[in-house]
Amino acid sequence: MNAILKGAYLSAMAAQITAFNGPEPTPNPDLSDPKAIVAKIEGLMTQMRAENDAALKGKANSDTVDNMNTEITALKAALETAQKAAQRALIGGPGGGDGAELAQNAARFMTLARGKRAAVGDAADIEAYQEYRGAFDTLVRREGNVDNLAPEIRNALSVGSDPKGGYFVPTEVSTEMVQRIFDTSPMRQISSVTTIGTSAWTAPYKTSKGTSGGWVGERSARPATDTPTVGTQRIEVHEQYAYPEITQDMLDDASLDIEGWLVQETQDEMGRVENTAFVGGDGVMKPKGFLSYKDTAVTTTDKAGRAWGKLQYIPMGDAGAFPSITNGAANANCLIDTIAALHPNYRAGARWTMNRTVEAEIRKLKDAEGRYLIGMSQIEGALQFDIHGFPITNLEDMPDLGADSFSIAFGNFQQGYKIIDRSGFRLIRDNLTNKPYVGFYIAKRTGGDVRNFDAIKLIKASAS
Repeated sequence: MNAILKGAYLSAMAAQITAFNGPEPTPNPDLSDPKAIVAKIEGLMTQMRAENDAALKGKANSDTVDNMNTEITALKAALETAQKAAQRALIGGPGGGDGAELAQNAARFMTLARGKRAAVGDAADIEAYQEYRGAFDTLVRREGNVDNLAPEIRNALSVGSDPKGGYFVPTEVSTEMVQRIFDTSPMRQISSVTTIGTSAWTAPYKTSKGTSGGWVGERSARPATDTPTVGTQRIEVHEQYAYPEITQDMLDDASLDIEGWLVQETQDEMGRVENTAFVGGDGVMKPKGFLSYKDTAVTTTDKAGRAWGKLQYIPMGDAGAFPSITNGAANANCLIDTIAALHPNYRAGARWTMNRTVEAEIRKLKDAEGRYLIGMSQIEGALQFDIHGFPITNLEDMPDLGADSFSIAFGNFQQGYKIIDRSGFRLIRDNLTNKPYVGFYIAKRTGGDVRNFDAIKLIKASAS
């Protein structure tokens, strides 16, 4: 066999093997490299859509599509982790930063500790704060009984003593805790967040609109018109906590970054707990989540004068699933109807929310024109999945698709949902409850509720 025939033969054999086995899988990406993960996801999306098209025509196995879809979902999670790791910058440090930063940190801390505003640059406050930072590290590492500490340590700790028990966490560490919790709590990333120094946040809201008297002539009578009425919304803060434990031997190890350890452990616990409450919390000793309003949600539109305190829902058209049309296409008119239901003033910044399982289901669906419902784009190097141009945020506390489930929401959460933080973390050291472990009760007060009931829409998996 000459070289030309041999080459043609090998090419033909390779084509047959590819046709039989499917396309050669792309290599696994470096999960610490966002660019590599994005390239892998884009390649998998192309392959999955080709396989899904074939499966809809009965020419491929749908299990292959599901496996690819599962891998895309896992890679999306890995991408989010890699992007946060690449973007996160540590805030502050043991020394409190440079002079200006130290002065700011000292003023914020003293304001929290005293309950009244402290002046930035006060030399006495800066010195007291620096002493407190060193004393706080001693308190955490050594025996928890303050009486056993040296007098100068007890004196330094007094400036951060909380009358309700425990000690305030130094500003830099507290700020880093907030940032880490922010990273792990998607609701914080898409909602409005306000920090207060009291136990509750209050603001007025409009319960009814005023009316115009219409056009009048120069001498026409001008009777009184209806005056808009307002109510007051109150969002109280509730205590959330983390309670990590560590052995005394590890605390005695000078090489242990005790502040970094506290930040990490606090993030893992608080981020998970609070995000669950922001989505579905009932408001009893916890924030009130936006899905807690599903039982009173109605189909009444904004124009029809829906009562304040009620969210509008749009029915999916079938119980638990998108209605099918033909050739695997789905009747996804409810998505378009939901976008139309949201006032144009709120659409800039609007997004879809759902869990990863629901997104994966929609990822396989096409409309009547054969276009996939979920699009994909890159914005400033970040991969983004969207539906009709609006991005998707995964909230794992939202339910899977099922009969009468509220598995999808759409809206401008910056205007629709309000998160309230009471400034500062409080720490209580416990070396007695579970010896030989030392526990750290780290508490923070947080609240949340729907602020604007026109800015968030729900989709209900039902026929009506």
